[in-house]
Amino acid sequence: MPSAPTILRQVDLWFDPAMYTAFPHVIRLDGDELLMSFRQAPATSMIHHTHPRSIITVARSYDLGETWDMANATQAAAGGGQELGLLHLGKGRVVGALAWHNVVHEREQQRTGLNNAEGEYRYGTSGTLWAWSDDWGLSWPTHQTRFLGAGSMPCAAPIRLYDGALLCPAYAFDGSAATMDSIAYRSADGGANWSRPVVVAAHHAGGGMCEPSVVETAPGKLRALHRAETSSWDLTRAFWSNRSNDNGATWSAPRPTGIQSGACPRLFNLADGRLLLTFGRRFAPCGIYAAVSDDGGETWPHGPWLLRPSPDSDQGYTSTVELSPGNLLTVSYGRNPVHVAGIIGTHWRLP
Repeated sequence: MPSAPTILRQVDLWFDPAMYTAFPHVIRLDGDELLMSFRQAPATSMIHHTHPRSIITVARSYDLGETWDMANATQAAAGGGQELGLLHLGKGRVVGALAWHNVVHEREQQRTGLNNAEGEYRYGTSGTLWAWSDDWGLSWPTHQTRFLGAGSMPCAAPIRLYDGALLCPAYAFDGSAATMDSIAYRSADGGANWSRPVVVAAHHAGGGMCEPSVVETAPGKLRALHRAETSSWDLTRAFWSNRSNDNGATWSAPRPTGIQSGACPRLFNLADGRLLLTFGRRFAPCGIYAAVSDDGGETWPHGPWLLRPSPDSDQGYTSTVELSPGNLLTVSYGRNPVHVAGIIGTHWRLP
């Protein structure tokens, strides 16, 4: 068995020089149909993760990602949408966790009272929204939303547990990276009603916990990985991990994995029972990486493997679908040789 994945091919899915395009989520619907969401906003001289004209674009492929019908892409959210994590529940119902911002131009700060992070527009983190479509993601009616909680942001996609409940990971954000907590909301009725958030991993003296990704590795047993914020932007920024043995009601103390990144982790249950981690590494050598665990995320002996090199650190936020056993498509965002940010993909096979 080879020690690294067989890279089948690299693809560029969508680049628009007029837009900053990032944060994709891809899922499989029925048959060979894939659905992908991503954020778009006007390109500016600086990298902005907020913009008054941000939109969530939804596009699809009918041939397992060989081609994408970008000409007929639709819009799911506007006015500050950050990203939309997708989940297919079957029978045409597609649900999503929407990270929502209120964003205005900086000249309007006094009238709105909104603050801004360095280099960003004036914005407020409104909270986590739950949205759903009943026609395979073709339309996203504005009345089909639920507000889960203020001052939080989802990042990784929601999951459906073995018992049928829905779990929506997010992180509590008050404007300070040092005090962020990874949290999760739970619904036992298909998303109609949601619990108060459970703290999955709390901030500590070394920094905040954010951008959690959660999977259920066996009935009632959950694994979470977190992006850890530290006082400096260096190799101390490794993913932290913890677990729950009671369906997410309580969680073990998080511990560092030693896997260095700087951007969010994404977890995926493989058909062969192993657990896949993909992420964007924002330290040299920059790129999109993958690792595999044989024990539900306790250890990561296989990898990290480089799936695709990147010219700089402006990349990551991966999403993966398994097209057939062992054959994967991992999408992300990154810059092309002329520094346009867009959606990239790697078709590859597991070792």
